[in-house]
Amino acid sequence: MKIHHLGIVVSDIEEALVSLGLQRSDIAEEIYDENQKNKLYFIHVPDNNMWLELVEPVDKDSTTAKFAKKFTIGLHHLAMENDDLTEVENKYTSRVGNFVLGKYQIKVDSFGGTINTLFVAVKGMILEFVKVEKK
Repeated sequence: MKIHHLGIVVSDIEEALVSLGLQRSDIAEEIYDENQKNKLYFIHVPDNNMWLELVEPVDKDSTTAKFAKKFTIGLHHLAMENDDLTEVENKYTSRVGNFVLGKYQIKVDSFGGTINTLFVAVKGMILEFVKVEKK
């Protein structure tokens, strides 16, 4: 498995960009994720051949609203690319203390296709497993 992206929750996108030494022009795409009620900003980091996903909650019911309120900006999850999400789900949920936080499909052109995701809590750490179905 390789790292696909780092999910960073931000309470203010402009401040986050400055904090991370990024420009608005570095953002490859912005989308609204209806499932999580978050605005997502995708930034490709070519030197590392991976992505940053800046996640900004848009209301108090967002999946990251409490996290953003508590930390303002912080690493939320590590996303790993994988071709078999069913196998990953079986592997991680069979271990005591691990559980699925959610899974869904979203069309994200920045990642080169449709994304299937599986979020798993592993001993207090959130892992996202990503399967990219190329166009």
